Amino acid sequence: MKAIFQLLICTILFFSCVQQAKKTDSDTIKEGNKTTTLSTDTGKLSKLIDITTFKPASVKFKYTVIDNSGQNERLTVPGPSDAYLQAVLYFDTATYKQLQAKYFSIDYLSPNFDKQEFNFELLDQDVRKELLHSDTNYHGHPDYFFGSGTKGKLWFLKNKVLLTNGTD
Repeated sequence: MKAIFQLLICTILFFSCVQQAKKTDSDTIKEGNKTTTLSTDTGKLSKLIDITTFKPASVKFKYTVIDNSGQNERLTVPGPSDAYLQAVLYFDTATYKQLQAKYFSIDYLSPNFDKQEFNFELLDQDVRKELLHSDTNYHGHPDYFFGSGTKGKLWFLKNKVLLTNGTD
């Protein structure tokens, strides 16, 4: 009887944990009012940022939305929702050179970003190493991917651009 009771408790705990983190598609996890997408799909990323002018060869990104609209079971008073994006855009050499030529021709004040802001969990070890050894003496202009009025940050590496934005 004791063994059956323990098995029943374990089964209930297992299903309650599975209920908490629901997968909405192959790369999206929903936990309560928080939805996180970890993907390499350029189509999905193109819905979040503009990659039409400088199309990356491949991408890797994490997009998190915290829905505070009051439409879920946890919140009864609605508030502003939050969204955060961290991405690595990989470019072929020709496209990257075009991006650099266009980017560095613009007079833009240096925001003095801290490279640790771009040390994302999703980075591969070689990209992380390149970031940590990269030059900090440059500026980042987000308009190419985020559009004007959006708070975004860019960090250039060799044939790669790290980008991040989010609500503050």
